[in-house]
Amino acid sequence: MIRRALVAAVLLAPFAAAAQPATGTRLRLSEEGSVKTAPDELRAALRVEVRAATAEQAQEQLNRRMAAAVTAARAVSGTRTETGAYGTSNDTARRQFVAQQSLSLRGGEAVLGLVARLQADGLQLDQVGWTLSDAAARTARDAATREAIRAVQARAEAIAAEIGQRVEEMRELAVEVSPMVRPMMAARAGSFSASASGPTAPTVTAEEVTTTARVSADFQLSR
Repeated sequence: MIRRALVAAVLLAPFAAAAQPATGTRLRLSEEGSVKTAPDELRAALRVEVRAATAEQAQEQLNRRMAAAVTAARAVSGTRTETGAYGTSNDTARRQFVAQQSLSLRGGEAVLGLVARLQADGLQLDQVGWTLSDAAARTARDAATREAIRAVQARAEAIAAEIGQRVEEMRELAVEVSPMVRPMMAARAGSFSASASGPTAPTVTAEEVTTTARVSADFQLSR
């Protein structure tokens, strides 16, 4: 019985050692990193709106005008086109049916010329502006994350040195990236008229987009 008890004690020894609390100081920190990136993509939101005596007439006119707009957009190289919500309502005050559908455009400088052309064709412009493409947004997110991680590591090293300890390891790390702020310009309400030399494109200035990442880390310090 004594021998069995000794064997059991030897087998349990590693588990007992592992259960011992770590010595030193546990340090929790949060830091932020941010980068500014020049926008590289134009986005525009337009819509076709038609009024007619019947729902069928309104929808037929809407379908024809949207098909023409999509054809014109797809003819512009490097521009991505997407149609959106489609709806019909009854304007009882005017005894008319209203049909409308949205159209989204993404691309380079050519989007502005396309917007001008579509406005001249009767489409209404809701928003247009410069923003980050998906690839540029991912690059900015990764850069901001690296900045935040470097900042939290540097702060942990500084605090450890201040209290006469050293960073043994980083035990946990959580990362949060702020939603991208996409600057857009709201279009002015009212009708659009083309000049003698052709439709005038909207003027849209590009502003740098700030991407912010926040990290929270758990460090183990020791002497």
